[in-house]
Amino acid sequence: MKTFRPLPHFARWPRRILMLAIAGLCVPQLASAATALPRGEPAAVGLSAERLQRLGTWAERLQAEGKVSGAVTLVARRGQVVRFEAQGVSDLESRRPMGGDDIFAIASMTKPIATVGVLMLLEEQKLLLSDPLEKYLPEFRAPKVAVARADASDGYVLVPAERSITIHDLLTHSSGLATGVGLAAGLHREAIGALPEMAGLAERMKALATVPLVFQPGSAFLYGPSTDVLGRVIEVVSGQSLDVFLQERLFAPLVMNDTGFVVPEEKRSRVAVLYSSVDGAPLSRAQQRVTGRWLHSAGGGLFSTAPDYLRFCQMLLNQGELDGRRYLSRKSIELMTDRHVDSIPISFLGGQHFGLGVAVQKDDGKSGLLSSPGTYGWSGAYNTYFRIDPKEQLILILMVQRTPGNILEIQYGFQNLVMQALE
Repeated sequence: MKTFRPLPHFARWPRRILMLAIAGLCVPQLASAATALPRGEPAAVGLSAERLQRLGTWAERLQAEGKVSGAVTLVARRGQVVRFEAQGVSDLESRRPMGGDDIFAIASMTKPIATVGVLMLLEEQKLLLSDPLEKYLPEFRAPKVAVARADASDGYVLVPAERSITIHDLLTHSSGLATGVGLAAGLHREAIGALPEMAGLAERMKALATVPLVFQPGSAFLYGPSTDVLGRVIEVVSGQSLDVFLQERLFAPLVMNDTGFVVPEEKRSRVAVLYSSVDGAPLSRAQQRVTGRWLHSAGGGLFSTAPDYLRFCQMLLNQGELDGRRYLSRKSIELMTDRHVDSIPISFLGGQHFGLGVAVQKDDGKSGLLSSPGTYGWSGAYNTYFRIDPKEQLILILMVQRTPGNILEIQYGFQNLVMQALE
């Protein structure tokens, strides 16, 4: 698969963001206003330019082997972008080259953004993490829990929850909210399946509240709809729809101009096509969420670009501040990355604990990753991936569109290649 090497900016202006990580192209600052971080040479910030080029070779190999159609890789250290490159194509059929301003469905990389929204409301004393969910969403009052029992007609019985679901439970995926598998899966499918296609958050939450929990609140970790519920909490507490809240509080001030739940008509030609491959089969176009549909999922509904997401990451790395504006306090960032769940019971997240909305690297070496303890981030179902290393002052972002998710060759391969370039 041919690798796309972008031309100098005047050859592609204005539609494509400039790729400034190409050898021999020396421009003092990224031309994208959305990025607004200075361009730096790898050696000036303690990275080997030669070893960093392995990323390009790796991306070319993934394309040649039919594992991705293309990729955008972005690496920043000490506030300077040292690699920002698009390779391959966004659309295998039209052969449209991948561009740095391509728009990606970032799926669960939405969750850290929603978490920041909740922490903003915490700082304003509009909620507490110990608050019961029913304080904001009364439909979740007095939940029932499905408990297995062999002699029951459905294989389970319903018992009262020992306590309410809290905001902290939602942030740590320990709410017990059903995911559509296991006990009472049929009730979940029935409740969610009955919703109109265009049902909003309020309707969806009322339907979810009718489904029994799968465990007692706070007793286990289950990755599921908790963050979507937080999206509705944000709406109730702020008095704004989730999209408006995030736009006004984060996206507009952070200059994340291409981030949102809906891609405007004039930008849809920049949306990278989602592809799928199972058991080594050739990439095939996968069903992709309609970019104009109203579906404000705090757990996975956002579209974004690598430069936009860099702005969000740099704010986190700066302990809540960017360009002279403070979004969160230093203490909120510390809370976000603290150890809330000691170990994440997901196979590909070994050696990491769960904070609030992010996985955080432990110091036991069990992850198998080249990484500093305290490195944190998350990924998306389409293999988008980001990590922030506070010790090394390093941000790494990968944008691809490929299912199934959690392909370690893609996600962890990217991280290891960035980290091995540190001097």
